[in-house]
Amino acid sequence: MSMGTAATYAALRNKLDTLPALDAVVLKLIDIVNSPDSSADDAATCIKQDPALTSRILRLANSAFYGSPRAISSVSSAVVVLGFNSIKALALSSSVIRLFAQGPVARFDMKQFWRHSIVCALAGREIIRSVLGQMYLDPESAFCAGIMHDIGKLVFAHCLPTEYNVVCEEAFEKKISICTVEESVFGVNHATVGKILSDLWSLPLDLEASIVGHHSPVAGEGIANLVAAIHIADTIAHRVNAGLWKDEQVNPVLDSALCQLFLTVVDYEALTQRVANDVGKSDEFLALAGGGTA
Repeated sequence: MSMGTAATYAALRNKLDTLPALDAVVLKLIDIVNSPDSSADDAATCIKQDPALTSRILRLANSAFYGSPRAISSVSSAVVVLGFNSIKALALSSSVIRLFAQGPVARFDMKQFWRHSIVCALAGREIIRSVLGQMYLDPESAFCAGIMHDIGKLVFAHCLPTEYNVVCEEAFEKKISICTVEESVFGVNHATVGKILSDLWSLPLDLEASIVGHHSPVAGEGIANLVAAIHIADTIAHRVNAGLWKDEQVNPVLDSALCQLFLTVVDYEALTQRVANDVGKSDEFLALAGGGTA
């Protein structure tokens, strides 16, 4: 029986203060990266305020995941070599993974959740790289959006663990999409609920748009292109079996999203194959980010 949209939001609002707070340093870093007046030194100075974050970023920057041609020994060098948006993606991703390293829901495997998110991020970055000749979008912004696209599931799992375990079990047993069951039980799905955490953390508009719209992207330019990329990336992650469980059901890719980015079905298949070859990188990223489950 559906809780109804109003009841869902009321239940979630009552438990918002139990959601983890994003690190102040990460929130400040996002502001710095998004400001046209900021410099690499500004970003490095901010990161250095958090020794644990500094260590994680240097581990990731020097990993095969990024394949830097030379050793990166300082945060300042990491910002220069990898770029502002890469550092934002690393800082935000590793911080959120650490905040939600363990899941309170039996069927909701947190390691699998982050594996799916990281594979989606890899796919998003690959998609944007493939269309750079036709439009300008930043691959690292797509990576970051891929990491964050399903945070609404974290809100459900954290605030309504008993109810969400029922949702996950039903989706698993009946082999139907988790969105379908969420809407049946709660009256809303995780894409809509993700806005709650996005607003709580004051995430940038492009990330929020990807969180809210990744299952139903609308045509347009600018942010809409990023949302279309994350929708496509999400379907690819499921196609390469990086879901919450084996053969998790998901709606097929929308033709309108492919058209939005001038991608053909042949392009989509090629992208899927390239991502399938890189799925193993997700485990490396999770371990280096300090998820505690890899």
